[in-house]
Amino acid sequence: MEAQVIVNELETSANQLNAESIDTIIRKVKTHDRIFVYGTGRSGLMLKAFAMRLMQIGLNAYVVGETTTPSVQKGDLLVVASASGETGSVCMTAQSALKQGTDLVVISSNPESTLGKIQTPDIVIEAATKFSTSKASVQPLGSLFEQMLLVVFDTIILKMSQMQEGANDDMAKRHASLE
Repeated sequence: MEAQVIVNELETSANQLNAESIDTIIRKVKTHDRIFVYGTGRSGLMLKAFAMRLMQIGLNAYVVGETTTPSVQKGDLLVVASASGETGSVCMTAQSALKQGTDLVVISSNPESTLGKIQTPDIVIEAATKFSTSKASVQPLGSLFEQMLLVVFDTIILKMSQMQEGANDDMAKRHASLE
């Protein structure tokens, strides 16, 4: 069944994650007062989910492009993701953030890309993109990359929540109440 194919691809990809890279991102997140996220398409949706969990764990998290997002400042952190590493707006946003003194977390499938040249990716996820196929996945386009973004971000939140006693209860208090 196709669902099992997807689960198998996720398991293979998850087994390739480097725990040290996850811990490095956690250190970056914990040492910045404000965290911004940016991506487009389905990658952008996964980044929005990450921003939501960061807020629920008690951090100041913002989605670039939303009407209430403040301007970045020196010392902020921007998390960007692009499977191809060639998404124009993601590359421009990362470059602009660096010029403003913002630190970066980069996740991509292509370390040789334009984005990878702006900053070496913190995590490389082997997956197809809108421009290429990959032996890692039979799924269309960047599906495996986007699914793995959610796995990476939820891994980060899980590890951070395990470091805080009562984190789940605190997160539940910050969960949306007007729904």
